[in-house]
Amino acid sequence: EVAVIAQDGTDGATLDAVRALLRRAGASRFTAPGAPVPEGALVVRLGAHRQTDDPLHALPSGGYTLSVGDGRVTVTGAGPDGLFHAVQTLRTLLRPDGRFTAAVVRDWPATAVRGVTEGFYGVPWSHGQRLAQLDFMGRTKLNRYLYAPGEDPYRQARWREPYPAERRAEFRELTERAARNHVTPAWAVTPGQAMCFASDTDLRALTRKLDAMWALGFRAFQLQFQDVSYTEWHCGEDADRFGTGPEAAARAQAHVANAVARHLADRHPGAAALSLMPTEFYEDGSTAYRRALAKALTADVEVAWTGVGVVPRTITGGELAEVKGVFGHPLVTMDNYPVNDYAPGRIFLGPYQGREPAVAAGSAALLANAMEQPQASRIPLFTAADFAWNPRAYRPQESWRAAIADLAGGDARREEALAALAGNGASSVLGAEESAYLRPLLKEFWASRTGGGEKAARAEQRLREAFDVLGEVPERLAGTPLAEEVSPWTEQLARYGTAGTAALDMLRAQDAGD
Repeated sequence: EVAVIAQDGTDGATLDAVRALLRRAGASRFTAPGAPVPEGALVVRLGAHRQTDDPLHALPSGGYTLSVGDGRVTVTGAGPDGLFHAVQTLRTLLRPDGRFTAAVVRDWPATAVRGVTEGFYGVPWSHGQRLAQLDFMGRTKLNRYLYAPGEDPYRQARWREPYPAERRAEFRELTERAARNHVTPAWAVTPGQAMCFASDTDLRALTRKLDAMWALGFRAFQLQFQDVSYTEWHCGEDADRFGTGPEAAARAQAHVANAVARHLADRHPGAAALSLMPTEFYEDGSTAYRRALAKALTADVEVAWTGVGVVPRTITGGELAEVKGVFGHPLVTMDNYPVNDYAPGRIFLGPYQGREPAVAAGSAALLANAMEQPQASRIPLFTAADFAWNPRAYRPQESWRAAIADLAGGDARREEALAALAGNGASSVLGAEESAYLRPLLKEFWASRTGGGEKAARAEQRLREAFDVLGEVPERLAGTPLAEEVSPWTEQLARYGTAGTAALDMLRAQDAGD
């Protein structure tokens, strides 16, 4: 029996999450609110953190305290998000035997806004995949989802048109699921290829579209101008009003962004800060375009960038500070990892790395651009969530192993198969060595053959076991949502496993003179 004692006003999604977790732990009865606590019952208390001016006890928004022991679980949160995050940590303390590991935790996010962009070119995620991804984001304490598929015409060339009724119903369900997971849903629009910047009529059409998306539950917005030409306007008024060239493009984009920011502030005061993806989103240093944009853009608009490069190997705190100084606005770091639309024959399953802690702490938001494969994306996204939450204590390999275990869901054979899949898809622009775990096994095998005996037999057995796992990856992942989306890669791994086993059999036959 469990007594859940929650402070008035506790978020319903948090209460549902803690009760579901307790049922998993074996709770069969919950004491009625206000009723006496039965002897021997587990007591779970949820409440607001008492803020103080003392820096040792103050908690940033989204932070929490958690104490588990002596038949009690006590949770305080800095706001509703903090309480929800505490429940996610409590979930990791649940042991297979139904007991909780005793712990005292005081925790908070280093990055205020941490999230995922669905911004790739290719087949967008399905509605069901997006809902499942929001549940994953809630578990991993990510709190921003940016909807920006490259193949959605209603946010690009046809941005003036309303979404069809079926899509609007899906968006309502999407934003409701986001709210339950304490994720802010954001919507990006790319109007620059079909807009007269100087037109008040077009501006009104744009703000009407944003109002419509607000009504569907979106609470943050981004204007994207990454593909806008400096020399081509879509109406004569633009050239008359803004001129031509990079500075003119910057002034036109700032004009639209400022008008949208004013509209959101007046009409939807609860909206998150507007962000703008500029045409020069990855260049280094100061340019005429960047200086003009910084001068014309109002202070409350954030500017997005991807680091120095579209998919940079590293992002440093110094680079972020320099670009922030050039733009003179808060920066939204939109990291193009693990997105794979530029290399569709690859899946990037290595951990998030090569980003200095100052990038997380210094960004107004840190968003990782996911792959077309939503389930496979969870391995690198899990690690990106770890980094964004606590970058100074982040350990990529440890986080990567935890990500694989999380995706396996407690199935040991599936986890072994996922480790093989991820280990053979770990390299990317960010670094790491492909199939690194096989190399020492191969080296040991060849080195031991000269001496023979028990040592050689053990080395062969270890390598054979690794090849066996590769050969079984499709079978071990069968029936999971991941299996279909990664089948081209798992089928190839199985071929490698079969080939490796055949090679070992051939060498054994040669040794025997067969």
